Amino acid sequence: MDNRTGADDGGAIEGGAIRQGAWMVGVDTGGTFTDLIAVNRDTQAIHVAKVPSVPADPSVAVINALQELAQKGVAAADVGFFAHGTTVATNALLESKGVVTGLLITRGFRAVYEARGWSQPTGSDLIDTYYRKPPLLAPQHLTEEVTERLDYQGALVTALDEAELRASVRRLCDQGVQAIAVCFLFSFLNPAHEQRAAAIIAEEAPQVRISLSSNVLPVIREYPRLSTTVIDAYVGPKIESYLVRLGDRLSQAGVATPQRFLMQSNGGLMRISIGARHPNQTLLSGPAAGVIAAIELAQRAGERHVVTFDMGGTSTDIGVIVAGQILETTEGNIAGQDIGTPMLKVRTLGAGGGTIAWVGKDGLLKVGPHSSGANPGPACYGRGGEDPTVTDANVVLGALSSAGRLAGALQLDEARARQAIEQNIATPLGLDLIAAASGIVRIVNTNMTVDLRLALQEQGQDPRRFALLAFGGAGPLHAAYIARALKIPRVLVPLHPGLNCAMGLLQTAVRHSYMQSVVGLLSRFPLARMNALFHELAEKAYAEAADEGFTRDAVKLVRKIDLRYLQQGYTLGVTCPSGDLGETDRAALKRDFDALHAQVYGQSAADEEAEIVTLRVNAEITVPQLRVGTTPHFDGGIERAAKGQRPLFDVDAGRFVEARVFQRERLTAGDRIEGPAIIDQFDSTTLVLAGQRVTVDAVGTLIIDEVQQ
Repeated sequence: MDNRTGADDGGAIEGGAIRQGAWMVGVDTGGTFTDLIAVNRDTQAIHVAKVPSVPADPSVAVINALQELAQKGVAAADVGFFAHGTTVATNALLESKGVVTGLLITRGFRAVYEARGWSQPTGSDLIDTYYRKPPLLAPQHLTEEVTERLDYQGALVTALDEAELRASVRRLCDQGVQAIAVCFLFSFLNPAHEQRAAAIIAEEAPQVRISLSSNVLPVIREYPRLSTTVIDAYVGPKIESYLVRLGDRLSQAGVATPQRFLMQSNGGLMRISIGARHPNQTLLSGPAAGVIAAIELAQRAGERHVVTFDMGGTSTDIGVIVAGQILETTEGNIAGQDIGTPMLKVRTLGAGGGTIAWVGKDGLLKVGPHSSGANPGPACYGRGGEDPTVTDANVVLGALSSAGRLAGALQLDEARARQAIEQNIATPLGLDLIAAASGIVRIVNTNMTVDLRLALQEQGQDPRRFALLAFGGAGPLHAAYIARALKIPRVLVPLHPGLNCAMGLLQTAVRHSYMQSVVGLLSRFPLARMNALFHELAEKAYAEAADEGFTRDAVKLVRKIDLRYLQQGYTLGVTCPSGDLGETDRAALKRDFDALHAQVYGQSAADEEAEIVTLRVNAEITVPQLRVGTTPHFDGGIERAAKGQRPLFDVDAGRFVEARVFQRERLTAGDRIEGPAIIDQFDSTTLVLAGQRVTVDAVGTLIIDEVQQ
């Protein structure tokens, strides 16, 4: 296999027909690199590309990746299906680079956002003497109270004061707002006041983007709805302008297919053409794609329980897959900002190859959460970066080599890595170079281990029952340490770990969620109203599918009701029958809820009433999908893949060991390697510690096990 182009690994395509062009392309933009994987549905050939991201305009890197693909003989006109995972919205939050955002809120409730649901610092924040709460995206000086009021049933209490509202909008515009979030009390039951506010804003400030809570998240609980709406406004103009640029660039590059999709936080796709309507739904775009690919890989490897470890250049994302399923949550959090949009339950922390090491005010070594990003990147990239990073530490310790080329093109500069760590860490702390570099790796490993442990503990899971699925450019480099610390017995590394998220873009379906909160007892709630609300949500799903170019017949709908016992603060979703609900369905839904409650919490209350909180309709549309086939087998023994050996500092053992080095592309099914070993490949490097053994399975996955003593 050519290190730069990848190889035909026997993949195949399943699902609907592609309208034009034989190639399916997935492009995932990360903080450091933009990854592309292309699959031919006829010949099953696979090409890969990895180019530096362009934070100022990520669409440039997408086109650069397509240009690399063209050099391999795949023209833009040959692309019949294009899927994209983006970090534009995520990075706007992480880096506080959204737009100036104003907030209109019901009079008397301006403190709701400031109070943040009365949340308090947790974890290491509790002992951080310099801890500060994350900033409000719409600060108090950009918050305007509006005279209006609806009651808990959505009935009018106080009419909207339109003159006052106009004055508020003008004051916000005078302060330079580019987006306005509107969140009025009980608007999820009656959106009339919010809709009228939107019309007034459009008259007074046509250049301002408007986010209404009744559109963004029409569900109960004031603070999550408010926070999500503010996020939608804050990142909306950024994602909208990006998607417009991307669409224009794709067309100019010759990608003519109308099948252009964007990954959502819920693990499904949506058309790029409508992505600007739902910017808050793209906050976990890239990580969600990685989880989708991980679920597929775990099934092929025969692993029921897997914790994903996606470590890229900027961040690490963690997901817990139990029995082939990952939880969906409406309680997400990115950079301290709370999100109520349905999304896959993924933890994100600022730990990646480009994460910067620094000495804190307390005189202690810190690692993260800030990153050097794609530009200038780690010092060893030789692009002007001077801050020491995790990647620099791995170069100094021998896990990465300056003799090879990162992503097939980037020559690592060991001298610059050593200089950055020496000047910024070793000398100030009075350490030798190796101790400083080892400290950086140990700290970032500890940070990731803590979050992995918490992710499992939150669901009551024992790490010893799980496999650790490591991907991202840096995941396989740290996975062996992490798994050993958590006593996870097995590590899985996919065939293209640095391109796993791009692969996941080609392994999912179009998915949308529609919801409406209505509170009432399950035993008494009017069935006619419930059926009418489900019908309205279904019509929204069909209308959006039509906008995406799909027929009603292509849409598969699943209806759910979120239920709780009286006085509970949390809900569980129960699947409903597909037709109109009848009287006999009430008892069946209650039984299903009791059983689910017992499964999740270990107990239920069959004699207590259940309360309806939210109705949901999930829509899914099948599109072409990638299925990875088996890897070819070659004779000749493991020496065919050997590249030599080099000193590797084992940070747990505290000493250098001689590690054999292998080329991943030359490995084949059935190969076995004893640690310590380093396995290089185009898009990542895998580290195998002493006392561990790696074998290659039928689809090319590396399986790392602890050797039984």
